[in-house]
Amino acid sequence: MQSARLATQGLLAALLLLLGLAFSSTTHAEAASSVQKVTRLESKLSAHKAIRLTGNDFEYLTDQPRNFSLFVALTALAPEMGCVPCRDYENQFNLAASSWQYAAEKGRLYFAQLDFADGREVFQKLQIQSVPIVLHFPPTEGPNAVAISGEYEAYDLNRWGLTADALAKYASDACKVNFSIRRPFDWSKLGTRVMFGLMGLGVVKLVWTYVAAVITSRKLWTVALIGWSVLMCSGFMWNRIRGPPYTGMRDNKPEIVAPGFQNQFILETQIVGILYAAISITFVLIVTRIPQLSDPTQQRTATYALVIVFMVLYSIMLKFFKLKNGSYPYKMLL
Repeated sequence: MQSARLATQGLLAALLLLLGLAFSSTTHAEAASSVQKVTRLESKLSAHKAIRLTGNDFEYLTDQPRNFSLFVALTALAPEMGCVPCRDYENQFNLAASSWQYAAEKGRLYFAQLDFADGREVFQKLQIQSVPIVLHFPPTEGPNAVAISGEYEAYDLNRWGLTADALAKYASDACKVNFSIRRPFDWSKLGTRVMFGLMGLGVVKLVWTYVAAVITSRKLWTVALIGWSVLMCSGFMWNRIRGPPYTGMRDNKPEIVAPGFQNQFILETQIVGILYAAISITFVLIVTRIPQLSDPTQQRTATYALVIVFMVLYSIMLKFFKLKNGSYPYKMLL
């Protein structure tokens, strides 16, 4: 009896030891499973695009356990499929994948792509009816494990849009990581700008003679400066800032001159501008044109005529100013 009891106890101890070893080996196998998946993902990484998967890769990598997040884009790129959004979104998805390569937190997030031609059975299993579609498989073990209702989360392209920036923001929020889109340098845009710049320089070289003649024209600058001075002195900028009415009303009669120095109607500004312009033109003619007349009689006649015009215009200006400020004491002819 004693020997039978000892044999039974030894058998139970051996069974417990075998169960412990089996449990320990199972735990190590599960831990190694995530490591093996990460190793396979790392071996398939590309610097400029997402990881390309086959149907077997998809089944293996999306099966539990996982200590990483995996975004998988399902596409149908074959020409006979006619999926234009798939081709457009592939570029954006690859841009997000390549941007993640610059992030410091390696091994936490991967971007992969499964095309219909490489995983028809997966599309049938998941009952995919339209593409492109992005599936997010969050980690199931480790410190970043996330509990979800199903096997994966579907990234809503209708809500977020088909841009790499939107996917990066979603992935950052879902995986508690931080990365931004890094777009490659656009050499074509630089080339286009350089080409147009050279063309512009060529055009400038061809027309430089005419441009230089215009830029160095004293007459042009004289007209431009006088016009600018007249415009600013007339009150144009004041009207632009204050926005006064075109005319006013007093005693049910239209009023074109606003009393006081703090107000000015638009019509008043226009009248002042016309008077300033006429006076300026008259003065310029007296100074520049009359000396060019060779006939003394014509020169004398033109001088008298322009001086009279100048005095009349200036008298009107003073009269107009007196209408605005009744206490102004000076006048000329009127």
